[in-house]
Amino acid sequence: MPKKDLFRTLLVKSVKTLIVLFTLFAMGWFVEQLPFAQALPFFSAKLPVSVFLNAVVSFLAVAAFVKFGAESAPAVDGLLDFMAGAGELFGNIVKILSLLFSYYAFQAAIFPFISGFEWVYQSFFLGFTLFFLARAGLQIYGASEGLSRFLLGVLHPDSREVTLQK
Repeated sequence: MPKKDLFRTLLVKSVKTLIVLFTLFAMGWFVEQLPFAQALPFFSAKLPVSVFLNAVVSFLAVAAFVKFGAESAPAVDGLLDFMAGAGELFGNIVKILSLLFSYYAFQAAIFPFISGFEWVYQSFFLGFTLFFLARAGLQIYGASEGLSRFLLGVLHPDSREVTLQK
């Protein structure tokens, strides 16, 4: 598939995801503004309906974003053909960004129930973030020769292929 088509596919998936995320966050913002949703408790007085619904919307947003990462991986692989596993690296970066968003998005819904044990929540996110960060680092390390060839080729465009010294 030509790179132009791969780029168009990636662009369509990106715009689709942005539309979905905008719609979800607009719905979440609207629910948060409802005065009767702010005062109404969900499971207990610690958790208002608006906070619970925002957590649900945030979960759906994270799911849509991670799905975007998975669906876009083949296009990223084709666009960045000089780097082995570029699509998988992209997927791991999307997962890291999703974890960073989730950390803040779910605090209001979870912290009231784990008073004194916030460290468990933080450890959970730290563990998963380090896991995906390590995977991304190992993928970059594994593709370092291809990346080096590409970067040297950019620096020396007159040579057809720059070979690394062995």
